[in-house]
Amino acid sequence: MSFLKFSIANNAVTHLGRNLYSTTPPALAELVANSYDAYATEVNINLSNEAISIIDNGKGLNLQEFESKYAKIGSTKQEEMPFKTIPKRKPMGKKGIGKLAAFSLGSSYTVYSKTLETEGWLTFTLKYQDMIGNDSYSVEVKETELPDKFSKYKYYESGFIVDITGIRRKVTSATKENIKIQLSRRFYINQAKSLFSLNIDDKELQLDSNLYYDRLQYMVYFGYDNPEELKEKFQNVTMVEYQQSEQIKQYFLSERIKGWIGTTFKPKDLKNDEGASFANVIVLANAKIADEDILKSKPNARIANNYIVGEIEADEFIEKLDDPITSSRQGLDDSIPEVEEFINHIDAVRNVVIEGWNGIRQNHAIENLPERIKNNESYKDWLSGLTPPQREINNKLLDLLSSKLDDDISVDTKAVDSMVTSISSVINNIEADNLISSFEKETDEEVQFDLLFKLMDNISKTEDLNHANLIRKRLSAIEELERLMNDSTTPEKLFEEHLSNNPWLIMPYWNIDRNVTSETDYLKNQKYFKLKKENNNFKKNFLDILIRVAEETYPIIVELKKNNPSGYAKVTYIDIYEQVTAYRRAMIQNVPELKEINEKDIKVIFILSEDTGVPGSGNSIEITIDEKEHLESRNITILKYNKILSEAKKMYQEHLVFQKKAKLIPDLSVRK
Repeated sequence: MSFLKFSIANNAVTHLGRNLYSTTPPALAELVANSYDAYATEVNINLSNEAISIIDNGKGLNLQEFESKYAKIGSTKQEEMPFKTIPKRKPMGKKGIGKLAAFSLGSSYTVYSKTLETEGWLTFTLKYQDMIGNDSYSVEVKETELPDKFSKYKYYESGFIVDITGIRRKVTSATKENIKIQLSRRFYINQAKSLFSLNIDDKELQLDSNLYYDRLQYMVYFGYDNPEELKEKFQNVTMVEYQQSEQIKQYFLSERIKGWIGTTFKPKDLKNDEGASFANVIVLANAKIADEDILKSKPNARIANNYIVGEIEADEFIEKLDDPITSSRQGLDDSIPEVEEFINHIDAVRNVVIEGWNGIRQNHAIENLPERIKNNESYKDWLSGLTPPQREINNKLLDLLSSKLDDDISVDTKAVDSMVTSISSVINNIEADNLISSFEKETDEEVQFDLLFKLMDNISKTEDLNHANLIRKRLSAIEELERLMNDSTTPEKLFEEHLSNNPWLIMPYWNIDRNVTSETDYLKNQKYFKLKKENNNFKKNFLDILIRVAEETYPIIVELKKNNPSGYAKVTYIDIYEQVTAYRRAMIQNVPELKEINEKDIKVIFILSEDTGVPGSGNSIEITIDEKEHLESRNITILKYNKILSEAKKMYQEHLVFQKKAKLIPDLSVRK
């Protein structure tokens, strides 16, 4: 019988074990990295709610090695010498803390270890509650046979098993799928060359490709001496080498940094079945992820970011830095000057990717339209008559529309048709600008007169001037909404009034239905209906906004929850659902045209604050993603103030550009 004494530096069990990993995949990744560093060729992960086991056929440890390597927690990890005929591997871990990742997964774990020199398996058990708060801890080490649950691994000449019990997080089928996806991204191992396989519940996991590889459309690469290895991996992707800055190119080459940043066709191409997004650029060091989002300190509000993914290999760069990983293990420490420079150069590549993505999107903007629009003869005739400048602005506006549709599949066909029609109207209204430009270029008087008459004809149609006035009003309305949002004291009533006066802010394609009995009937602010209840009792239901639009058969209810949630009672999914039900029933009881319809046919829009549902925000409105999706299935749409503002800005940005470029037409009725 022997005892193994653990030396625990700075309460590492708590800080480096349990508190270091908030989810299962990164904790498992640390344990798999240990197996890789021990020259395992086969790693098996078994997942259940009773136990999580990591089994490998690596070198294993004898008692002396346990004492010198494993039991000194928080010390620098010793590099392993090559094992059997396996090629030398660069170690993934340095800190010697990966072993403690097991405590993030469960309350205790049992180790089984065998080397080529030992007959049986050494075993001991570590318990979290016994180790925390101690500077040292001793456990009994004994020799044993493997338990029946590991019987199929008895043939291993050497190996290491970590059997974790007291599982902290429930393991579901969805959890397992997410673990597979996350682990495949956390490592990049050429499995054939490294002689390494990772199996989860007896199914091999591919570590040399990711789910988004087949979904890439465009890519910018850098740092490759021989880009053919990249081109073989991504055969159907438009690939260009980074060329914009010779200084940055040389930086990547001298630091032995290589990688790529690319874009997918749609944002959903970067999401797994659970909705987790991979729209970020990762950094790998020695085949293991070192930073999950290297550009997190460089926020960028551009639409393209939802389509961007990238992988950077920086083995030598990270190797030569002194402790470049943050203490929280969340990624590279950008307070280090070398890391800051690295991030800035990666950001420069991303900007090139965005520029290229914009070009591709705009060139293919018409191709991305729904087939019913592309095949419409009237629309094709209209397109054929566009001038190059008109085609350019049309593509830009269609690209904005396409980005909206990529991200929101709920937009119905009527809305899409209305948006395309609106864009066509805008394009028609810039003809005068083109004519003025042509007039200035011509020197022939007869041609000038001809153009002048055409210009006058266009101006006589007040549509151009009306359009300009409309745009000015809408830009002013956008500015006013932003002002209201930035003022935390703005009462909800002012939001109601502003959105009632400008319903297009809620949905850009909305047009007021003027085919109603009176001018005041198409839109009502603080409209109320009596809801008949038991014993002929009635309850007044005040609707924030009731609107009729040409694109919808029935009136629409718009309900606001103040942008600043302070002072408001807690609002839940149930509260919203019950409120909507009462509103719908009250309308059906009081509006004759609605008597025979289903409640669900009345569209309801809830506008909530931006941080709704964000843990720790202090927002009293709590709506989860699943609840939001269920509400939407009941024709209840959840919007957020910031989303409304950003969409309005995007929609009218190109209009704003043309407003600035537009030439002023003098009023000839004014005489000197």
